[in-house]
Amino acid sequence: MLIPTLVLSFIAPAPTAKADIPQGIFTFNITDQDGNPIPARLSFFDSEENRNNLFPNPDADPKKLAVRNHAVYTLDGEGTITVPVGSWDIMASHGIEWSIDVTHIDVSEDGKYMWDAILVHEIDTTDWVCGDFHLHTLTHSGHGDSNMNERIISIVGEGVEFAVATDHNHNTDYQPTIDSVGANEHLTAVVGNEVSSSYGHLNAFPFDAQSKVVNQKLEAPELFALIRAENNPFGVVPIIQINHPRWGNIDYFGSRGLDPVTGKSDDNRWSWDFDSIEVLNENYGWGYHDAEITTVPTRSSRHSVLRDWYNMLNAGREVSAVGNSDSHTVIANIAGIPRNYVYVGYDDAGNINPKDITDGIRSGRMSTTTGPFMRMTVNGQPMGSTISISDSVADVHVDVQAASWIDLDTIKVIQNGDQVAEVTIENAGEGDTHLRPRIRIDIPRDCWVIAIAEGSEPMTPYVDDDDRQIFPVAIGNPVFIDADGDGKYTPPLEWAQNIISSGNLDTIVNTYEAVNPTEKSLLVMASSSDPELARKMILLGLTNQERIVRLAATKTAQAIKDHTLIPILTNVIDNPESDRYLAFSAWMAIDETAPEVGQEELLRFTDRFGWETAKRYTKERQLNLPGEFVREWQVAGYFAIANDSDRLSNLEHQKQIPEPNIVSLVVPRTTNGEPLAWVEMQSNKDGYLNLSLGKPTENTIAYARCWLWSPDERTVDFTIGSDDACRMWVNEELVFHDADWHRAKRDRKFGSCTLQEGWNPVLFKILNGLEGMGLYFRVLDDEIKSTGSAPKAK
Repeated sequence: MLIPTLVLSFIAPAPTAKADIPQGIFTFNITDQDGNPIPARLSFFDSEENRNNLFPNPDADPKKLAVRNHAVYTLDGEGTITVPVGSWDIMASHGIEWSIDVTHIDVSEDGKYMWDAILVHEIDTTDWVCGDFHLHTLTHSGHGDSNMNERIISIVGEGVEFAVATDHNHNTDYQPTIDSVGANEHLTAVVGNEVSSSYGHLNAFPFDAQSKVVNQKLEAPELFALIRAENNPFGVVPIIQINHPRWGNIDYFGSRGLDPVTGKSDDNRWSWDFDSIEVLNENYGWGYHDAEITTVPTRSSRHSVLRDWYNMLNAGREVSAVGNSDSHTVIANIAGIPRNYVYVGYDDAGNINPKDITDGIRSGRMSTTTGPFMRMTVNGQPMGSTISISDSVADVHVDVQAASWIDLDTIKVIQNGDQVAEVTIENAGEGDTHLRPRIRIDIPRDCWVIAIAEGSEPMTPYVDDDDRQIFPVAIGNPVFIDADGDGKYTPPLEWAQNIISSGNLDTIVNTYEAVNPTEKSLLVMASSSDPELARKMILLGLTNQERIVRLAATKTAQAIKDHTLIPILTNVIDNPESDRYLAFSAWMAIDETAPEVGQEELLRFTDRFGWETAKRYTKERQLNLPGEFVREWQVAGYFAIANDSDRLSNLEHQKQIPEPNIVSLVVPRTTNGEPLAWVEMQSNKDGYLNLSLGKPTENTIAYARCWLWSPDERTVDFTIGSDDACRMWVNEELVFHDADWHRAKRDRKFGSCTLQEGWNPVLFKILNGLEGMGLYFRVLDDEIKSTGSAPKAK
């Protein structure tokens, strides 16, 4: 650790801190081990590692510095800045290939400090280029906080050598900015576009900056073909990369029906014409963990993109795994984590041939990582190769390096989707880690092999985290192995289909018992072409302890629609060892076989997992819900919103008329004295109560009411889909409150309430922002009746 040195003279400091607070002046000089200045990032932390808005002036030196919150990127490794008075730990870094350096300063008002930091290039990546293929700017994407200068400075500061500009529906060109700030020796960039459609996002590159932006409203088959035909200065067919394929509502896989178990889509809007998928997205690496079973927070993720990739490899699809930062910001989600290492055969960051990158992606001669740099060979042949062997074993050589601050303790070998070997390193010691284990694995049949390297210590504080820590992980692309001597590689799914087509039950069962879990699952699913055999394979699969095999059995049951399997599938829903998706998959099989039973069994599922869990999977199957949408209504409106600046968060304060006892008043009046009239309305055929019919409904409130009849006192579930915010009272009790912006959608939100025997008054308050206004509502109980007219008193 270097001790800050008091100096007597300084150049004028960049005013990074607030002018009205006490501050000192800090000069830094960051070099490599040979004394050459290098781009870098300085991160400042107080004793509690706070990441507050330490540097609020982002324009301190716009061609040399990228400044945000607690971090300062420097393009040339040196500068002088202002730092608030306080006690600060400072970290200098230059991406995942380099060491870090640290110091501590106690800043007094008008104090002057200097630090010479030295960073060591610890990882040897000779002949490999590191690239981030998913980067944004506020300038052209419209969200985030990074302008064009900051984007280039931060990319270079993180040691990224090849950058793809991928603003949303925009052909962004980094080159003029690279020229302007003088970063040409550090970086090669190409024009790309994150084509952002309603059904998912994909990156396409390289493009010509002057070309017309492709039409993101086209469906995938036409859109992908149009992208392939795009011209670019390098004469290559553009890469199509599927971004965050299982994330929220911008998930191409979910929106277009890619089954997470079978790896198939029956949607005619689906296209397989893509080159790569993000198995790691953002600093967190979204997609790596299976969101249905992991204890790691996965936010809006569904399923596992890593498993989707395994499914594709098993089906013989040539798709590469990539990882990218998807960074829109300077520091909140940094560039270059994850990143990709592509073999090109030379080292010249400023003169990378984009064709070498596209060739490397398509050939699979690459790996992706949040920290370690990993290469792999099988019998001496690199990733992306197809090899033939004469022996029943293969020599897997994994070469993985990690900088001294990055943990590395486990290497796994995956064959056809299952782990077949693991090397664990204990007490790796201080300094950078370089592991080169040779692992011999059995090769009983044609297969693919990949390696995964992991560390168990988080990368904090190098990367910020909140509810989820960020861990080192590297994933290699596969080597394909022809093991049966026929001179060609047979993918695992084709192998399974060949076994099933033999028709020999003894051979099929004996093979099933001998193979790994994923291969078992492929045999079960391949049996669906023969319902009698499939039933036997389903029974075998459902008694297996491996989740992937049981999932395959439920998917096969869905395909053959055998009523005799319903009791067994019901047991899967009830089984305490069944996770939420396995249970839902069993319900899907029941519902496909017998919809009348499926409605009853859905209630069994929701009793255990809840309606919100059931709604989680509606892209895979619409819920077979009981109950009808309310058709008859009385509506009162419209009323101006009292406080437009915060209308949704203060929904409960927007009271234009008495609430909730309006349901018992005949002629209530608004707060400004106008009389209120209830108007009878009907929902559309699909159940939508359209409150925008010829009315100016933007920034207004309306009320709707109905009455529900119950044969006895009972608790019922209901669904609401409103545009925008909504509150609901039953018998003058508030039972539902949703203050979010959204369009009305059938069964968007679930709730529950208690109904008394007989008629129960129900009041809805709908608050609308812009455009449409309306409501869907139904009770999930076929015995509950509704009316829009006040019932007569007995």
